[in-house]
Amino acid sequence: MSLKIEQKLDENTLTESKPRTFATGAFLIPMETVKNGIKRYVWVVDEFIDDTYDDDGIICSPNLYAHSKDYLLQS
Repeated sequence: MSLKIEQKLDENTLTESKPRTFATGAFLIPMETVKNGIKRYVWVVDEFIDDTYDDDGIICSPNLYAHSKDYLLQS
């Protein structure tokens, strides 16, 4: 089953939570979203480790947050 984003994060209350898990090259944490009083959880990256690659296989530096999608990756 593939993950589909079902909620707009800008209109929800987000709360950091534990546990934190590790995927190859990244630590993940569950984030609680609340919409219309209903809680849901989604995995988000908490920290990147080691080399990270873009879609073309070029090493890049991901930022954890940015004011624009264009600034989430630095080549």
